[in-house]
Amino acid sequence: MSQGVVVLRCTRKLLRHLPGADNPAQEPPRSTGVLGDWYGNVLVIRRQHVVLAVSGVTLLPVLVLAAPYRTMVPRIADAVGQILGALKIAADKIAAEEAAMRDAVMTTTNDRRVLGSMNDFAFMAEGYVEDLSLPDAALKLAECPCSPLGMKSPREATLALFKTPTLRLVKDR
Repeated sequence: MSQGVVVLRCTRKLLRHLPGADNPAQEPPRSTGVLGDWYGNVLVIRRQHVVLAVSGVTLLPVLVLAAPYRTMVPRIADAVGQILGALKIAADKIAAEEAAMRDAVMTTTNDRRVLGSMNDFAFMAEGYVEDLSLPDAALKLAECPCSPLGMKSPREATLALFKTPTLRLVKDR
């Protein structure tokens, strides 16, 4: 079985904090997960450094404490699994996504639409984190409509990507 890899596209602000990220990958490999490349930024919320990571495919956000930065990637993978579990994604799909995030290649951001959504999430996260845990705040952010998704929420986009069935009432014929 091949090792999974995720491309973490970091803002300059986050790259400054990461050990060994002085020379970001110029031609990163393809991310092996369904959620694709992840974009990361560091925020200061309540005097704590928090990493906001967002899927480049569905804009699904996760929030984790930044410190210690050297263990940030496994903690992001764990947070992704936790959020997917809260969305009722099948356990085998969650395990596959977490496995695809075992190793990370750091590089710079390359998509302005994702960065724009991240800026919106960063603004909203400050208010949500006041009353909620980081995972609950991320779930709340996942409910927000996003213009790059045609005003669908990251939650809806993620459920559609993983093809999680929803209950529908069927009328008798």
